[in-house]
Amino acid sequence: MQIITYLGWIQYKAQGDSGPVLLYIHGSPGGFDQTIDAGENYCVLTPSRPGYLGTDISSGRSPEEQAQCFKALIDAMKIDKVFVMGVSGGGPSAMHFAAKYPENTYGLILFEAVTHSQDFTKEDEELIKAWDMDLFIQLAYMSFFDANRLASMMLPNEDNRTRLLSKQENINKLKRIVWSIWPISRRRNGIKNDYKQFTNLNIPYGSISAPTLIIHGDEDKNVDIEHAQFANKKIKDSLLYKVLGGDHMMHATHSDEIEEQIETFISNNS
Repeated sequence: MQIITYLGWIQYKAQGDSGPVLLYIHGSPGGFDQTIDAGENYCVLTPSRPGYLGTDISSGRSPEEQAQCFKALIDAMKIDKVFVMGVSGGGPSAMHFAAKYPENTYGLILFEAVTHSQDFTKEDEELIKAWDMDLFIQLAYMSFFDANRLASMMLPNEDNRTRLLSKQENINKLKRIVWSIWPISRRRNGIKNDYKQFTNLNIPYGSISAPTLIIHGDEDKNVDIEHAQFANKKIKDSLLYKVLGGDHMMHATHSDEIEEQIETFISNNS
C-alpha cells in the first residue's frame, strides 16, 4: 500500500489489529516486504525506506531525513506512538527517530543494526551491481529446490543449519528474507545511498531517552557484534541481548528466542 504524506508518497505494509505498533525499519537492501509478522501483543508497520521499491529516494537520503519520513507516515496514519525497530541498515534512521521524536517513541529495538560509521561497499559490491535476471537465477538455485542446499549456502554454522531444517516455518522465513532483496533494480538507489550514508554517520546517541533493547548474534559476519557493543555503551541504560550462535540470518534460526525478547520488551514498556 501507499499513502501520501507531507514528504510525498510512502509505501508500507501493515499487519495486526491490536496492541501497540512496532515500526519495523528494514535493512540494506530491503523494502516493505522485508518484515516480520505481527506478534501476540503488537502490530507491525513496515515502510519501504526512501530509494526502495515504492518510496522515492527524494523523500529522504540521510538517516535523519528518513526518520522524518517515518514521522510523516505515522502522522498520516494517525498513530501517536510506536516502538521503532531498526534492522541492520535500518539502524541509523531508527536511532534518529528515537532521538528526534521521544514523545512518539515507546521504545527502540536495534536488531543486527549498523550503529556507527563503516564502509560496507567492498563486501557487497557484487550485489549492488547485480542484474535482476542473474540474481533471480542465483536465488532460485538456492531456494526453489532443496532446503539442505539453501541451509548449506546461507548458514556457515552447522548447528544453525540443524535449527533451520527442524521447522518448515524457519525455512519459509529464510526464503522470505532471501527474496526480499529482489528485484535489486528497484532497490538499487536505496542501497547505494545507504552505503554512502554509512561512511559518515552522525547519530545523536545522547538524545535517545526511550528504553532500548539491542539484539545481536555473536557470529554475525555482515554486521559485527561490535556495532551492538558500541551502541550499548553510547545509549544510556540500553540492554544488550546476545544470541549465541546467531548470525545475520538468525531471525530464521533463533526465531522463538528472539520473539520472546521482543514480546517481553514491548509488554514491559507499553
